[in-house]
Amino acid sequence: MKPYLIGVDLGGTFIKTALITLQGDIVNKGEIPSEKESGPERVIANIGKSIQLAVKEAGQIFNQVQGIGVGAPGPLNTQKWIVCNAVNIPGFINIPLRDLIQDKFGIPVNLENDANAAGYGEYWKGAGRGSSLMVAYTLGTGVGGGIIIDGKLIRGTNDCGGELGHMTIVPDGEMCSCGNRGCVEAYASATFLVKHTAAKLKKGCPSLLTKWLEEGKILTAKLIDEARRAGDEFAGEMLLEVGYYLGLGVANVVSALNPDVVVVGGGMIKAGEIILEAVRREVKKRTFREHYEHLRIIPAALGNNAGIIGAAGLALECAESQGS
Repeated sequence: MKPYLIGVDLGGTFIKTALITLQGDIVNKGEIPSEKESGPERVIANIGKSIQLAVKEAGQIFNQVQGIGVGAPGPLNTQKWIVCNAVNIPGFINIPLRDLIQDKFGIPVNLENDANAAGYGEYWKGAGRGSSLMVAYTLGTGVGGGIIIDGKLIRGTNDCGGELGHMTIVPDGEMCSCGNRGCVEAYASATFLVKHTAAKLKKGCPSLLTKWLEEGKILTAKLIDEARRAGDEFAGEMLLEVGYYLGLGVANVVSALNPDVVVVGGGMIKAGEIILEAVRREVKKRTFREHYEHLRIIPAALGNNAGIIGAAGLALECAESQGS
């Protein structure tokens, strides 16, 4: 068996790629700009370039690579291996990405939703290792999700399973990027946090953030957490609110699926326990004791590597299932 896999995490700004062992260990990792403003053809060319660099810089050759896994923004059609619409990459619509990469390198390629890939990465090599039923959330610009049961990623009837960020938690609430109102993503994403915090500051809520913004700093989720760490109560309340809304969504999923582990990752989880404690509080309040007492709600362990590791792991799973 060939000893290596390649994992690719396609983002709107960067393409992250790694050469990875069959055991899930990163040999070499790099990232290059996606150059989305130059159109889909340039992005696709850059994916190929990033794959070549990952192998070359590790001093390896392609005949040692068993498979390539690509995590891409959805929705996808993994029956036809098409990216239907990567909303953060202009014009990236109905792209047969799996076949384009496979034809270029002559190596089996698996295409997966990026949030699913990150969730699988946490199951395979991260915080969810050993779980029997794991649910994963990724908090960033949006809210992604993934569900892994007995080691198998749940994709749904037509690849739309695991969209945990688009469960309604506030009827007729804030507009979400998906077109619905009141989704988890509309209340527990970095986008919401910044927008909501800015509106509160405009109304005169006292905060260290006001001084920082007057000094020219840009309001981001990271800046809000920095203010919280500096003792700003208002900033802490904003992060608790995110945890509260995420907890509403998690409680519904826990009641439906009875997982043993919920893993929360993404850039916002750098805020740490302040969000997770709020999530745990709501889940405990809103589910049966039998649900909660066997449940761990924990931070992700792989950070920005979750997507590339998970994409590689799913390529291995795909290869093994086709060979069985």
